[in-house]
Amino acid sequence: MELVHRPTFRLNTVLAVVFVALAIVLWQFMPERYPVHFTLDGEPTRWSDRNPGTWILVVALCLISFGQGHLFQRFLINDPDSSLLNVPHKKQFQKLSRERKVRVIRRTNRLLGLANTSLLLICSLVLLMMFAAAHSTEGLLWTLLNRGFQLLIVGVVVYPVVEYVLMRRMIEDKLRDEGLLPGH
Repeated sequence: MELVHRPTFRLNTVLAVVFVALAIVLWQFMPERYPVHFTLDGEPTRWSDRNPGTWILVVALCLISFGQGHLFQRFLINDPDSSLLNVPHKKQFQKLSRERKVRVIRRTNRLLGLANTSLLLICSLVLLMMFAAAHSTEGLLWTLLNRGFQLLIVGVVVYPVVEYVLMRRMIEDKLRDEGLLPGH
């Protein structure tokens, strides 16, 4: 069984290219001043003159953050026997046979892929919010972007917690089956 969750890996590769294209297109139509900081309510609080340095910095920070997770998904979280994995009950988990670890590693890999997808979506929404706010903070588009951003942030906080609980349960079931879970 493949350990890298290919659907999220491929999706994220495409989304990264789309993100760069979006950044280039938005910059072409950016007005002379644009916001670079927002409150939690989406209110712009700091503005910048049209300077490619600030825009490039925002795009680069997003791509560096994404790239790190993308490389981890492809090259780090794909070995069930790696001591670098940080999973619940790590010492007992390492004692499981390779076959018993595969589904957990694939699930962890998918979690990282979806977290990376969320990061790209958040970064894209930030660019779109900067662009939209530079033109107007009124209207349906601004409201949709702002609410979408807030909803995505909530999802980014809730999903990993739920996934962690489910993964922990999966590991504990496997350890129980093998008699490796002490005290249970």
